[in-house]
Amino acid sequence: MPVGPGCVRTRMEDEIGVVQFDHPGARNALSPAMMLAFGEIVAGWKAAPPRAVVIGGLGPAFCAGGDLAAVQEHLLAPGSAGVMQAFMATACNDLASLPSLIIAAVEGAALGGGAELLTACDLVYAAPSARIGFIQAAMGVSPGFGGAARLVRQLGPRRAVDLLTRARPMDAPEAHRLDLVDEVVEDPWGRALARAREVAGLPASAAAAVKPMVRRVLLGDDGAEAEAFAALWGGSEHVAALTRFRRR
Repeated sequence: MPVGPGCVRTRMEDEIGVVQFDHPGARNALSPAMMLAFGEIVAGWKAAPPRAVVIGGLGPAFCAGGDLAAVQEHLLAPGSAGVMQAFMATACNDLASLPSLIIAAVEGAALGGGAELLTACDLVYAAPSARIGFIQAAMGVSPGFGGAARLVRQLGPRRAVDLLTRARPMDAPEAHRLDLVDEVVEDPWGRALARAREVAGLPASAAAAVKPMVRRVLLGDDGAEAEAFAALWGGSEHVAALTRFRRR
C-alpha cells in the first residue's frame, strides 16, 4: 500500500505532548504514512506517558478522517481495509488508555475518522466554526477507528445509534449540546494548552492515578477509589504538598 502524503508533527513542551496533523491539501486526512506515524507516537507514549497530550491539526482543519483518495484501489484488495482498521483502532484505544489527560483542539473539520479520534480524548475544545461529523454511513461504511464502541460507552446505545445514523456534520454548539464537545471557545489551541499546563502542574502520581481509578469505577470496582487513596497517602509528593501548604 502506498504511504501517501502528509505527516504528523509532534513535540514536547515541558511534559506536554503536542501532536498536529499536517496534510493541508486534504483537510489533514490521514494517509497511511500519517497513520503509521500516529501509531508510533502513541506506542512510545505507552512506555513513557506525558503528563498531558494536546491533539489538533495544522491549518484550518482538525482531521477529515482517512485519506482514502490516496489508497482507494489498494483498500479494495481483500484484507487491506481490515489491517488499516485494526491498526488505527488499536492506536486510538491505546491513546484513550494512557493515564495522560488527552485534549483535542478542534478547528474546522473533524469528520469520519477525525470525529472518532475525538472519542479517544478526555476533553474536546472546539472553535465556533468547527464541524464535527460521524459521516461514515453516508459514505457507505461504518466507523473503523474504534469510535463506535467508545461512542456507545460515552453516550449510551440509543444516542450513539441516533448520531451514527444522522451521518452529517454538525456545528460546534450542536456538538456541545450532545456532549461531544466540552467547551466552544474562540481559541481552542490556547485553551487546550492552558488546561494541559494545569495538569502538568499537579503532583505527577496523583494526576496519573485519576483516569485508571475512574475507569475501574465505571466497570463497577467500588474499591478503586480507596486503593488509589491508600497508594498515594504518605507518598513523597503528598508529603511535599503538605509541606508547601503549611508554609503558606
